[in-house]
Amino acid sequence: MVNWVHHGPITEKASAWMTTAEYADGKAYFYYDFPNDQDPHVYVDSDLFDGLPGENKGIAYDDPSHGSDCAIIRDLDGKFHLILEDWSPINAQKHAWDSPLAAHAVSDDGLGDFKLLGPPVDERTKPTGKIGTYTHPHWAKEHPERFKTNIAEYEIHEPEQNAYGDWAAISIGGRYYLFCDYDPADTRSMSVGWFTSKDINEPFTWCGNIGQGHPDPDIMFAEGRFYLATQQKNDFVSPGPWVEGVEVRVGVDTDNDGAIDDWQEWSAV
Repeated sequence: MVNWVHHGPITEKASAWMTTAEYADGKAYFYYDFPNDQDPHVYVDSDLFDGLPGENKGIAYDDPSHGSDCAIIRDLDGKFHLILEDWSPINAQKHAWDSPLAAHAVSDDGLGDFKLLGPPVDERTKPTGKIGTYTHPHWAKEHPERFKTNIAEYEIHEPEQNAYGDWAAISIGGRYYLFCDYDPADTRSMSVGWFTSKDINEPFTWCGNIGQGHPDPDIMFAEGRFYLATQQKNDFVSPGPWVEGVEVRVGVDTDNDGAIDDWQEWSAV
């Protein structure tokens, strides 16, 4: 995590909006938005050291909403889970291109056929039934064949909503973690936010925020430590496990034979 070696490009220019990666069965999967803040596409590379781009598999998920900035993570069964921004309840242009709502889609192979599931994060306020619009600077410019306009619609919600986005995901020790931009409605002072869940298919619980500034975070784990990288001047390291509590028990070797033969019951601390 200190000294790095450059081995050349892994993709071509079309994948400029790269957001997340996963490694499975000897291959690396690189996901990028095309155009920016839209449908996740994927490259697959079986040799990260040859200096050549992998194979561009094209669109992986035809996103029915705007605002991808997705994270990819596999569960213990090997399925690929996408966590994406869903801008349908907010004027994302005025909220750092983030949203109170995240979408969740799952695929067996990570290349396509993603099925939409329930939202992992949903902190929407009250819908008004009114529709607003905003514009995005990249859609029609980057992909005019698919997007004829830069105008998007959203349902207005009240009161003002917290927004999250630029998702990063990791699973360590049987728990799942999501890290993201955190743009609170009351202060507009951005930082890293994070959520956790015991089950990738269940809603995630808010845990708090870290640092200051617009982070676009990524999260890694190596040699017993979490490494949180941001686009600000400061990155962060922690031994974790970043859960609200842990279960412990104490054992005693009552006959001094080197083996525990009297255990307490598990209890939360």
